[in-house]
Order: sequence, then structure tokens, then C-alpha cells
Amino acid sequence: MNQTFIFRNALRLAVIFIVVPCCCFAQQILQKPVDVSVREQPVSAVLKMIGDQGKFYFSYNSNLIPGDSLVTLNASGRSVKQVLDQLFKNNYQYREKGDYLIILPAAKEKTLHITGHIVDIETGKPVDYASIYSRQLLISTLSGDDGEFRLRLKDRSFPVNLTISKVGYGDTTIVIHSADEANQQIRIAQQAVDLDPLIVRYSEGESTWLGRLFLSSKLRAQSRNIGRFFVALPYQASLTPGLGTHGRMSSQVVNKFSLNVLGGYTAGVSGVEIAGGFNISKQDVRFAQVAGMFNIVSGHVHGAQVAGFGNHILDSLSGVQVSGFSGNVKRHVDGVQVSGFLSRAGSKISGVQISGAMSLIRDGGNGAQISGGYNQVLGPYQGIQIAGAANFAKSETQATQISGGVNFAKDIKGLQLAPFNIAKRIRGVQLGIINIADSSSGVSLGLINIIRKSTSNLSVYASEVAALNVAWKMGTHKFYSILMGGTGLNNQHKIYTFGAGIGREFLPFQKVGFFVEILNQNIYQGSWEEMPALYRFQAAVNYKLNKRILIFAGPSFSIFDSDGAETRKGYRTFPISGYPSFDMGNKNLSSWIGWQGGVSWRYGRL
Repeated sequence: MNQTFIFRNALRLAVIFIVVPCCCFAQQILQKPVDVSVREQPVSAVLKMIGDQGKFYFSYNSNLIPGDSLVTLNASGRSVKQVLDQLFKNNYQYREKGDYLIILPAAKEKTLHITGHIVDIETGKPVDYASIYSRQLLISTLSGDDGEFRLRLKDRSFPVNLTISKVGYGDTTIVIHSADEANQQIRIAQQAVDLDPLIVRYSEGESTWLGRLFLSSKLRAQSRNIGRFFVALPYQASLTPGLGTHGRMSSQVVNKFSLNVLGGYTAGVSGVEIAGGFNISKQDVRFAQVAGMFNIVSGHVHGAQVAGFGNHILDSLSGVQVSGFSGNVKRHVDGVQVSGFLSRAGSKISGVQISGAMSLIRDGGNGAQISGGYNQVLGPYQGIQIAGAANFAKSETQATQISGGVNFAKDIKGLQLAPFNIAKRIRGVQLGIINIADSSSGVSLGLINIIRKSTSNLSVYASEVAALNVAWKMGTHKFYSILMGGTGLNNQHKIYTFGAGIGREFLPFQKVGFFVEILNQNIYQGSWEEMPALYRFQAAVNYKLNKRILIFAGPSFSIFDSDGAETRKGYRTFPISGYPSFDMGNKNLSSWIGWQGGVSWRYGRL
């Protein structure tokens, strides 16, 4: 045991005594102090002098170092590294190997900077916010207030073509052959340029309030300066706009895959773009764009667009747009637009628009508008409008309007279903409590129907049931609704009746016509809880005394349902005696043939 321990310790000491001196020697060559004082001596002689003093040898390529060049050098008590840097002006690197010091070319810098000064060729004044960029290397910068610029190159690959662009100036291209050509003055000339409509469109996204909030003025200026230059690349990744794989040139690149951690500003997408915060695209987006906050696209969207806050498309949508708050498409929508609060199509829509609060369409189209609050269409529309509060259609509409509150339409051919329906022209059906229209060639069915240009009238008439009846007939001669009430004139046989019905008027001749009506009346016989029902079909011939007043008379057929209620004393009993009656096979039912006759007054514009 003791022998093994002693052997291991001895081995360790041997390794230390052998290896450590070697390492120390290897690390001490460049640190050895030397004294050199020469005047116009060859480089090779100076190197031999240094090697002799430090007791080591130099190894180098004679093609790399001109050994016959004459140098003057004074150095006392300085290290080998310091003397060599002074001799070669830091143009070489050194590697130690045993008792040799190898001289190698200096490592190439991976980056360098090109500087310059942009001035107006006519005035000589500095030009600020000019874009200096390379189409090949996809790098760019902007000139400052003094016209100065500093462009970082990733490598020393010369020559480099640089283009200088600024709105209001003609593009200028120069060629840089080496780093020695840097810091030159570049003159650019003003030029009257009509703005390309495409460039204007591509700048719209950055001009929105969200674009101005999240994009710096320098990014927006560069985007306008080089608006005609775009390139397609496979992918890009960015932390924020301008801070990513394409730098400030990201707004000129169309990517197949784009990943933006906080937000990104790209030329467009032909694949998939994902952002934790937002995406802003100058051109079209195809296939998929997803953001945690918002998406802004200046061009078209062909595919799916999803955002937690809002989607804003400044052209058109062909596909799906889903937003947690608002979805806004400046032009037409061909597909589905869904939003938690507001959905808006600036032009036409062909598809489905769904919103939790409001859905707006500017120029009409076809599809379905569904909203929890309010739907609005300003142009011709075919489809369906469903809203919790109100629907509004300004132009010709072939649709079904369903609302929990109010339906508005200018000219509707379809169905209006709501408590309150309002239209200028009806060529379909209004079904609600109150229906209002200027004119109608359809049907308004409700408690109150007001057709301003119609044959609506007030009628006063007598019948076998009640001696005095008043009826408000609302609608058109093709179809009208009736609200009526009646009472008797005999206090010993009191009767009170009220009800509603529908009717149609036929006008085969100028003066003479006829109508048919169906009424459902309630009969008050001393108790509001027990009121029998009277179902009445009546027809009459009418004669026009003038364009507003006519008289009418005709037969009727009534069915009385007592529903087991007993007539109280002093009220009229049923069936009415003295009129032809029929056995209905039920003790609660009775029927008879009666009559009515009276006078009507037409109101409104005839």
C-alpha cells in the first residue's frame, strides 16, 4: 500500500517537472525582454538579433516579409511582442511552437465601415435622410443631419455597388473598390418625380397611427426612399423592426418564413409570418399571418390572418381574417371576416362577416352579416343581416333582415323581421310590432302598419254584433292589417269588442270595388280574465263617393267560442238570435251569418 502511494506521488512530480517548464518556455517567448538599436538595417538581420537575445528562432515565409527592407528601430528592455508590433506596425500575428516563433498574416477583420458625405449637387448643402444601400449585400444606412453616413460591411468583398436614394432626388450609384476609397463626397441631383401609385400604396401601412407608433422615422424614411426595390428571400427573424437578420432592409424583403419576436416590418410574405406582438407588411401576404397584437398589410391578403387585437388590410382580403377586437379591410372581402367588436369592409363583400358588436360594409355585396349589435350595408346587398339591436341597408337589398330591435332598409326585397321595421320601399314581407314604409308592393304584417303611399283608411261601421265599430286599416289594397274596436248603444245589452285582422281590397272598376277581411275579436262581458273569442270573415262592396270617401256594405260569417265563460247580466248573449246559425258540434262553439255596413275615409297620398 505504501509502495503504491509513493509511486503515484513520484509519477506526479515527474510530470510536473517535465511539462511545466515546457509550458513556461512556450509562453515566455513573446514576453522575453530584448534590447534593439539599429539604423537602416535589413529586417532579416533585426529578426536574427532579437532571436539571438531571446535564444529562439523565427519562422516565416520570405514572400510574406521582405527581409531585405531597411528599418530603423530603438527599443530597450521591451518584450519581444512589443518590439515586433513596433517593427511591423501590428500587421502580423505570432504563434509559439517550442523554441520557434512563427510569423503569420494578421487575421482579417470580419467587418469594416465605409463612410461618406452626401451633398446636393446644385446647392452644396448636406442632404439628410438619404438612403445608402447595397442591393447585393442587402445592407443600408441613412445620412444624418450633416449629410454624413457610416455603412457597416460584413466582409471585405470588393467591389461594392452603393445606391443613394432620396425622395425628390434621382438615384445615384457608385462603386467602392477598396476601403481606401471611403470618406468621399457624393453629389446627388434633385429630380421632379411623380409618385408611383404603387409606392404610395406600399407606404400606407407605415402611415397608419399604429405604423407611426411602432416604426421609427428613419425606417419610414428609408422605406419611402427605396420604395421601388424589393427582393425575395427564404426567411427572416427580427426582435423589433430594423433589428433582425435583414436590418433596416427588412421592409424591402418578401420572405417565405418570417419570425418576429416583438414585431416586424417586411415587404411581404409568401408563406408564413408569426409575431409575438405585431406584423407590418408593405406588399401582399399569402397563406398565413399570425400576431399576438395586430397585423397591418398594405397590399392583398390571400389566406388566413389572425391577431389578438386587430387586423388592418389596406387593399383586399381573399380568405379568413380573425381579430379579437377589430377587423378592417379597405377594399373588398372575398371570404370570412370575424371580429370580437368591429368588422369593416371598405368595398364589397362576398362571404361571411361576423362581429360581436358592429359589422359594416361600404359598397354592398353578398353573404351574411351577423352582429351582436349593429349591421350596416351602404351598397346593393344580397344575403342576410342578423343583429341583436339594429340592421341598416341604405341601397337596394335582396336579403333577410332579422333584428331584436330595429330594421332599416331603403329598398328591400325579402323579409324584415323585428319589433320595429322601417323601409322606404317594401317588395317583400315586414313582420313586426310596428312596420313603416313609404311604399309597398309586398306585405306588412304587424300590430301597426304605416304605408305612406297607400290606400290605408279609417272606417266607421255597424254590424249585427256591435252598433258602432271603428277600424284602422293600414297597408295597401293588396294587403292591409286591421285594428278595430266596437260597442253597443243599448245599455241593457252591453257589448265591448276589440281585435285585429287582415284584409285585401279589389278594384276592378274606377268607382266600384270590394274587399274581404278576416278578424279575430275579443268580447268583453264583464270580466277581463274570461273573454270569449269571435272569429269573423266578412266581405263587402264599396263605392267611391270621391277619391277619399267611400261607402260599403256586405255579409259576414262569424264563429263564437265562449270557452266555457258565462255571460254576466246586462251584457249581450251569443249566439245572436234572428240570424241563420249552424251547429258546430261543440257546446262552446256557435256560428251565424251576419252583416256590416259603413263609411271609410282614405288618408295619406293617394
